[in-house]
Amino acid sequence: MTRKLKKGGYTAILSVIVIAVVIVINMIVNRLPQNLRQWDISSNQIYTVGDTTKELVNALDKDVKIYIVADPTRVDERITGFVNRYAALSSHIKVETVDSVLHPEQVKSLEAEDNSVLVVCEAADKKETISLAEFIKYDEASYYYYGQSKETEFDGEGKLTSAISHVTNDVQKTVYVTEGHGENALGETVTDMLGKSGLTSINVNLLTEGSIPEDCQLLLINGPQTDLADDEKTMITDYLNNGGNAVIIAGYSDKARENLNSILNEYGLNLEIGLAADTKSAYQNNPFYIFPTIKSGNEITNGIDAKGAALVIQSGAMTETTEVPEGVTVTPFMETTDGGLLVTENEQIEGTYLLGAASEKTLDSGTSRLTVFTTPTLIEESLNQTFSNLTNLDIFMNAVTANYDDVVNVSIPSKSLEVTYNTVTHGGMWGLLFILVIPAVTLGAGLTIWLKRRRL
Repeated sequence: MTRKLKKGGYTAILSVIVIAVVIVINMIVNRLPQNLRQWDISSNQIYTVGDTTKELVNALDKDVKIYIVADPTRVDERITGFVNRYAALSSHIKVETVDSVLHPEQVKSLEAEDNSVLVVCEAADKKETISLAEFIKYDEASYYYYGQSKETEFDGEGKLTSAISHVTNDVQKTVYVTEGHGENALGETVTDMLGKSGLTSINVNLLTEGSIPEDCQLLLINGPQTDLADDEKTMITDYLNNGGNAVIIAGYSDKARENLNSILNEYGLNLEIGLAADTKSAYQNNPFYIFPTIKSGNEITNGIDAKGAALVIQSGAMTETTEVPEGVTVTPFMETTDGGLLVTENEQIEGTYLLGAASEKTLDSGTSRLTVFTTPTLIEESLNQTFSNLTNLDIFMNAVTANYDDVVNVSIPSKSLEVTYNTVTHGGMWGLLFILVIPAVTLGAGLTIWLKRRRL
């Protein structure tokens, strides 16, 4: 046998061994659970299950069955793959595909809808249906104007986690939202997130109703353009003094709102006249576009990603009163840096200003709670869609659910499938690094190597 033939034989045998090893490894990998063999490399971690879902699922004490009811050949693999990830999280969750074409009788027995995901908890005798069309959202304007379907968001985790929470719990609450002062309407995203946590919003005009509804556990005032009437001030004060809870998103005003501010004063807070600015933590060096300092150690900021950022625009400013009333505890959770400014028509006053705070008052019969934000843009639809990585909505939902003993924030926003804009909290520093420092170091290293090689 020649040397070449012998060498070729060894190569052929080695190739066969490598191919066999690859086949065996593939067979082993295919046996692994889907969550282990599929990695989420999407920019927004679209198909990754978050901590909120894991906490909910790990706490389950009832069995949940998830049925994918459709023709399996026509179901988006992203949906199927994502649903199956839930089965790997808990032994209480089982996933089953029901072929609506081959087994219509099973669909009928389940009282399910075709092209849907059915979440069932037999122990609670509850079920919830999610249409497959709700998982992936499309830009309707794009189809209308250009005849092309453009995917915009994936809402798999939000829909599934909310459905599991609903079928395993009996909690259903109402948030009363005031109107009559030019308040901002709640956006679709916020309304959807409230619903995911079992909260329904109902508009109420206190003047026409004559009182706050008796079943109100939370009153929300979102960006009033005018001050409250005297009667409204009395209603809200009495409501809070009887153990009620309120969230006020005050907004900026260049005029005093005495009735609104007097309510805040009773809880140790004071609305300043003027705009808040921050010279040390601004978006694109615009001091009125503020990245607030998020203070940890309270229930509103618990679970907020430390690497994330909130963004507020055209915000009002707030301070603690000189003397906090007896029995009141003020907990700031969002504020400017020490480079903060209060900007009025005539002056700029330096200082650290509150952008969000929660106050509790101890009453004879319990406690009442007032949570105040200084800017409606915190929950503005367009802002949170443009910067989908902001923590604005998480902070808002934590502030809302903190008013209920039996409501957990499982409101997970849908994740963008579009281009995500990076939110850089210190643009000047990073700009200097990438525009000057790194190119200079690279150029210097290149010149050094070139000079050394030239001398050789």
